[in-house]
Amino acid sequence: MPSFEGFDHIDCRVVSVAAVEPFYDALMPQLGLPNKRFAYVDAGGDWHNVSAERPYNAVEYYEQPRPGHIPCFIGFIERGDHRAGFTRIAFRVERSRMIELETALERMGARNVERSADFEGYPAIFFEDPGGTKLELIARAPGVA
Repeated sequence: MPSFEGFDHIDCRVVSVAAVEPFYDALMPQLGLPNKRFAYVDAGGDWHNVSAERPYNAVEYYEQPRPGHIPCFIGFIERGDHRAGFTRIAFRVERSRMIELETALERMGARNVERSADFEGYPAIFFEDPGGTKLELIARAPGVA
């Protein structure tokens, strides 16, 4: 059986990039995705360079490139008819970093910030971006499923 090699990227739809971009500008560098690029995504889902005719409607945050490593990224793409659902994106962080970020999340614009019900057994902080996308910071210990 092959081993899981991780995720390459995540594309997340949002109703308005303008509504969530300042939040992600603050959060993503704190999670190790300090770089940002812009794109225009058309109705068919094709990506284009930004131009006067195609202003950006997508932002991507990505890792610092390094030799022999393909940088992971997450993109937030505007789609006016999108409705935030129950999908949750969980970011793995060290416990001390999670505690630091917990106090900053609301200042960044996060909504509904709360710890997991069993914080010692499942050290996680749940929250939503300004558009309602569900997110999580998790500090799971190695070997714990």
